[in-house]
Amino acid sequence: MEEIIKFDNYIKKYKKKVIGPLNCSIKKARITALLGSSGSGKTVILNSLLGIIKEFKGNIEIENISRKAGKYYLENKNIGYYTQMDFSLYVVSAYKFLLDICIMMGISKKESIIKIEYWMKYFDIWESKDKSIKSFSWGMKNRMNLILCFIKDPEIIILDEPGANLDSYWRNKIKILLVEAKKAGKTVVITVHNIDEIADIIDDFVIIDDGKNIFNGSTQELNVYSKYKIYINEKFSEKDFRSFLGDLNIKTFKYDIDENSLVVAIENFKQINYLFLYLIKNNLPLKNLVKLPINMESIYKALEVNE
Repeated sequence: MEEIIKFDNYIKKYKKKVIGPLNCSIKKARITALLGSSGSGKTVILNSLLGIIKEFKGNIEIENISRKAGKYYLENKNIGYYTQMDFSLYVVSAYKFLLDICIMMGISKKESIIKIEYWMKYFDIWESKDKSIKSFSWGMKNRMNLILCFIKDPEIIILDEPGANLDSYWRNKIKILLVEAKKAGKTVVITVHNIDEIADIIDDFVIIDDGKNIFNGSTQELNVYSKYKIYINEKFSEKDFRSFLGDLNIKTFKYDIDENSLVVAIENFKQINYLFLYLIKNNLPLKNLVKLPINMESIYKALEVNE
């Protein structure tokens, strides 16, 4: 697969913190998640990738153009970037603001008019096009930021926490939009706190912990599995249940004697069928089956297993 972005021994030093070294690549037409706990260095890496931070050791290349080259900024024409602007001082109408931005991006006025209408309707703010952005709700402002990211039809889409201040409907719509972008051959780099919502569309992970790159590779290589907590109505033999599941390569985790529950990792529907088969055979009524979220804790555990 073609590598569209390359980090070559990237290091950014501050007085009390070092980000890097980072040696990895981001592949074309795939969705890559840049993950890490708060303060791990994700924003610094994104700002370096965008050319906002220019002083660092090592190198970053985008489509074989170095971010340290004299005309590094030219590559930004192919990049769409989402970040949270609150527009609190913008009294201009949403429509005029987008029109001015499109003109600054080098999009013709005729094409700008078509694009603005399409994206404002897509994000359901067309009816408010003549209102000042300042008056918009937080959710509407975030949708404006998403329009700024997508309106020039970029080849590389970089999103820093795009689901913030949006309800589940819009977060799901963003997810669909990213899948469509990937199908169109575009490259997506995304940071999120709520990993669980987009885990099923991620192709690759770059994981940072305290400034250090602890993993970069595919979803299959990371092997993050879905966990379920099984609640059973009657007492059961934890040892026998674990043994049965272990023979089928089904991983088991925490057992709670008070809840009468066991956490298991399920990789496919066939494994769920085996689990139900055990319960039926041993006359154990299932009380509840709850899917647990994929989060940084589960990812760290997956890394421990892979070591």
